[in-house]
Amino acid sequence: MKWFPFKRNKNPDSSDAASQPVDRSDSGPVGVQVHKVMGLEDDDYVTEVTDETFTAIAAEGLVDLKPIGCGGYGIVFKAVDSTTGNERAIKVMRPREGAKAREVFDRECKMLDAAEMPLGIAPQFYVARQVRTDQPFMIIEWIPGQQLQNWLDARTHLPMNDRISLCRLIFATYAKLHAANLMQRDVSLGNIMVSGRRIRLIDFGGGGRAQAGYRNMSTMSQAPMTEAFAPDAVLAGHRKQTIPDEVHMVAKVCFTALTGQLAFGKLYAQRKAVLQAAGVPREFADIVLKKTEQPPEKLALQSEPQEF
Repeated sequence: MKWFPFKRNKNPDSSDAASQPVDRSDSGPVGVQVHKVMGLEDDDYVTEVTDETFTAIAAEGLVDLKPIGCGGYGIVFKAVDSTTGNERAIKVMRPREGAKAREVFDRECKMLDAAEMPLGIAPQFYVARQVRTDQPFMIIEWIPGQQLQNWLDARTHLPMNDRISLCRLIFATYAKLHAANLMQRDVSLGNIMVSGRRIRLIDFGGGGRAQAGYRNMSTMSQAPMTEAFAPDAVLAGHRKQTIPDEVHMVAKVCFTALTGQLAFGKLYAQRKAVLQAAGVPREFADIVLKKTEQPPEKLALQSEPQEF
């Protein structure tokens, strides 16, 4: 069994996450052999995880595994640390995704373990391991709460003042990330978590450092992004996403949180009318309108992301 060359962060349980209510769905899987021993139910994506990998996870002292779901490159489990009783998340790379998935997996480990990552924004990174080269796994903080889309769906009658407060928190969270010269890059309603009174960000597999003058399009030009929130120039492949582009994407997410509609495809006057009809006060509506405008090329090129 090999250690990844990533350090353990200090104070792994310094957040107040354990005291927050868990709103995410934890239903799922059971298989055979090690799967059965761990109490997992059968599900197609769970059978992709080998017995060797499950044994390695158990060796880390993690028990009560519950499959949460699978994304583009990883399968996510919720588990309990048998020593501390704290909840953990385990992300296992899907072997079927190959070299590209490994690139994304390694980048996410580096992003989460970066010394400059502000505390309390991304999940706390504990360790990454591998038994098989095609199925590494990482152990990270379990963030209780709901993805923004689900949180909003459960609160269709949320007062506008509360929606504005939520958006201010989202803007502030990304501002902290950008102040550290880091980018998430895949801004979406699914990658923003509402955890108690905090906003947390998940899925950093497309992330990177921002640095002026970085022009290499080969390393990160295909990083994940949600098209509905992407700027036109990035969507067309004319440049990599930059910090001004990411602010633009955050504004589009907030537009949806405020109005229930997508800003995508709407002209300035249409966006303004939708915000007005939703009852967004003019002062805050003007902020959102300005940020949902396409970022000027000159401004955007000042902070293209750099690979770790």
